[in-house]
Amino acid sequence: MNMKAQETIRRSHRANLFNALSLACIAATLAPAARADNVASFYSGKIISIQVGYTVGGGYDLYARALAPYLAKHMPGSPQVLVKNMPGAGSYKLAAWMQSVASRDGTEIATITRGAPVEEMLGGMKTNFDPLKANWIGSMNNEVSICIVNAKTGVKSIEDIKTKEISFGTQGKGSDSEMFAVFLKSLFGLKIKVINGYPGTSESILAMERGEVDGNCGWSWTTAKQNRPQWFKDGTVNTIMQMALSKHPELPNVPLVTELARNDAERAQIELVMSRQTMGRPFFVPPDVPADRVAALRRAFMAAMKDPEFLAHAERMKLEMNAVSGEEVQALVTKLLNAPSEIVALTRRNIEAAN
Repeated sequence: MNMKAQETIRRSHRANLFNALSLACIAATLAPAARADNVASFYSGKIISIQVGYTVGGGYDLYARALAPYLAKHMPGSPQVLVKNMPGAGSYKLAAWMQSVASRDGTEIATITRGAPVEEMLGGMKTNFDPLKANWIGSMNNEVSICIVNAKTGVKSIEDIKTKEISFGTQGKGSDSEMFAVFLKSLFGLKIKVINGYPGTSESILAMERGEVDGNCGWSWTTAKQNRPQWFKDGTVNTIMQMALSKHPELPNVPLVTELARNDAERAQIELVMSRQTMGRPFFVPPDVPADRVAALRRAFMAAMKDPEFLAHAERMKLEMNAVSGEEVQALVTKLLNAPSEIVALTRRNIEAAN
């Protein structure tokens, strides 16, 4: 083969390679757009339901209703977003429904107790919910909860509950208020009487007003200061503890539960139980939802969290926002479920000992 023929072949190969690379680049550019078009086409004209595992008026419900119109605003295809309530069993009725019944097409979103990922591991309750299979969309807040006691009881600190019995109203087994109460009872030897059966935090707080119970241990500070601001101004209740991994800036003088640990083992157990507070207002969709729709929901969620109009609305409602992305929540759930076995065993023993 002469030199001229060889050069012609080389030029042909280079041209073919260039064309192939060009087509690949074009395909790579068009693929996300095509996926976005597919997502928008699917959601156009659809209704997305946000199911709340608690009754109307509680913190989870308020956050979900604040989110709904702004999630709709930022979703491809501009679907409607409606909020519904499915209370029961500390929100595990909804968790199980999402796992086994809910549509897997990306039109059903749920918000349930932040303790759901570790309930079976720590509480031993069969939840029919696998948190690792859920597709976590994000959390609206990194939450701080509080323990409050009616001031008429005379209880002002955790030390007082070591000598005087106090009743706490809870939303049933697996709820934050129940988990926190029984864990603290065992770990610190407190005289706590747990009164279960209230369908939501709103009802357990009403029970305090009626004198049925003395307090609540697991009331979100963001909800408490909005729903009963006067209680904290006139001394109706004593706030004896913060349930979180870091203090709320508005409560500098209220002890953080981690400060009460007497050794490293107690501190590790407290951190395991309280780590759920990072996903203070979590949202998820069922297993098997197409990945492009999960990604679109996560993007829309975070876009809503940064929307100036939404933030102004949340401020008017006195709802604190400190969003955690779906990817971060997914990573946290995985980390929690891979906690050291010896710490899990110690924590479970303390929880079970109080029941």
